[in-house]
Amino acid sequence: MAELATGALLLAPRTRRLGALAAVALFVAVFPANVNMVRLWKNKPLVMRVGALARLPLQVPMVLEALKIYRDS
Repeated sequence: MAELATGALLLAPRTRRLGALAAVALFVAVFPANVNMVRLWKNKPLVMRVGALARLPLQVPMVLEALKIYRDS
């Protein structure tokens, strides 16, 4: 639900700045859960473990892009 609300805020120019801050907060908030997923999935198939691991570094450019949108709005 938070993802949908954040996306909706990013769509409208009047709320884009708030949406960008919400996106940053969302990405930072889910990072510990993604780390926990990597920990819990140590016995899962390799493809699933790689997918869980790939999420971690991908969050950095998403946060940086959201901050850029915040600055540019």
